[in-house]
Amino acid sequence: MEHQNAEVHRAVDDIGSIVRRDGGELDFRTYDPETGELVVAFRKAGNDDCVTCTIDEPMVRAFLEEAVRAQGVELASLRIQTPAG
Repeated sequence: MEHQNAEVHRAVDDIGSIVRRDGGELDFRTYDPETGELVVAFRKAGNDDCVTCTIDEPMVRAFLEEAVRAQGVELASLRIQTPAG
């Protein structure tokens, strides 16, 4: 299970670097290998410096699901927390 946790962390870090280049933030919150639930926090770029930023929540979801699957881990649930507002 530690191996799965490390693989999920790696996938979130990999996608997080893409999101950061687009001006947003993606942070690992929790992963439960027993239930297969991954929780991350996502903030889309929302400033004048990046009017062409295109990564949104559905895209982050697709990227993460594929990146985790590429690490050999199947998610049962992916929860993306976004700031209220």
